[in-house]
Amino acid sequence: MQYFAAQAESCGLNHSYDSIGNLVIETPGSFNHWVETGSHVDTVPRGGNYDGLAGVVAGLAALQAMVNSNISLHHGLRLRIWRGEESASFGITSIGSRAAFSQLPPSSLAMRCRGKSLRDSMADQHADPTAIENSIPSISANEKEHIAAYIELHIEQGKVLETEQFDIGIVTAIRGSRRSWVTLNGTFDHSGATPMGREYRHDCNLAMAYIHVRLDELIQKQNRNGTDMVQTIGIINSQSERSEKLAIDQNSVSKVSGIAYFSHEVRGCESTEVSTYCDQAESLMLQTAADFGVTAMIETFSDQAGIPALDSQIQQQLAEHCKALGYTHMKLASGAWHDAGTVAQQTRSDGTHIPVGMIFIPCRDGISHSPLEQTSNEQIAKGASLLATSMIHLAVKDLHCLGKQKEKA
Repeated sequence: MQYFAAQAESCGLNHSYDSIGNLVIETPGSFNHWVETGSHVDTVPRGGNYDGLAGVVAGLAALQAMVNSNISLHHGLRLRIWRGEESASFGITSIGSRAAFSQLPPSSLAMRCRGKSLRDSMADQHADPTAIENSIPSISANEKEHIAAYIELHIEQGKVLETEQFDIGIVTAIRGSRRSWVTLNGTFDHSGATPMGREYRHDCNLAMAYIHVRLDELIQKQNRNGTDMVQTIGIINSQSERSEKLAIDQNSVSKVSGIAYFSHEVRGCESTEVSTYCDQAESLMLQTAADFGVTAMIETFSDQAGIPALDSQIQQQLAEHCKALGYTHMKLASGAWHDAGTVAQQTRSDGTHIPVGMIFIPCRDGISHSPLEQTSNEQIAKGASLLATSMIHLAVKDLHCLGKQKEKA
């Protein structure tokens, strides 16, 4: 954050921090409307150097290019560097962007990372946790009204672009996610003296194994019937703070397991599909647990609705600019959540949403959230050129009609 603030100052851009701690960089001048870009600089444990950061670098380059040109702007250009997009630290996605629009519940301040609460971590970074506590947005209603468009650049975090050999991905939709902890309670018994069989053993680990297989069968069936969702069991009996709380160390080699837990995540663009599936999945988990004589408790800790469609006009504009720049492109949905999704959820006073678009660039072997995460300077440059071209195009034209078509319910 400090580095980008210094870079903004050195090239004649304005910068400031909002109450949440997000860094806002702007072209100088007084403007009624703003064309925005943004991304994040945080990553996950043993993450890479490009997830989020590539979009920040591209955004800064776009604003620098504008300052160095002689183009007269009708609308300002703005880069937002969002705090805490990843959920790895506090279990909450898009802390900075959601809090900026007062969409982060005050209870989030108690979430902890390595023994420190979000409240204390914000204070350490000179941000104001009372803004979240009192649901005070750092982006006011008036400021939101004057965001003409928002375009985010990001690595794909998948291998579709690389496999299909396209320079650019134009994002059509963004998957949201529902995340839950599932805790199973059974009976600890001697592994030798207790006979096999459900009438004798209330084995949590065995029940958990069956639950996982049945969940996989359930979602495969749903997707064969036309849905587009993915499901992941990410953690099994291994999250340190949860393991200590549940005394998971009572399990041992010589005991029938009396406790087990796992994380369950479902992602999809259509929130109704995700919700319907999760209801079915929860019923399946409860029934399977009962089949093995154990109880199941399901605690949903994150529920982020997906974005079924990003702005069609921006998608069309990006495609036209790709053609003009000589870049090959394809359309695809984003499997991962991004701050662009938070912005796309915002409704203006006339009932329309802020027009949002996303640009994907390829990443090597589709690897992300890993030290092996990689994209080339050439790929970043192509994405940055497309981002700059699109932002400048929007900043020099009449934006009255952009995004004024209300979404169908």
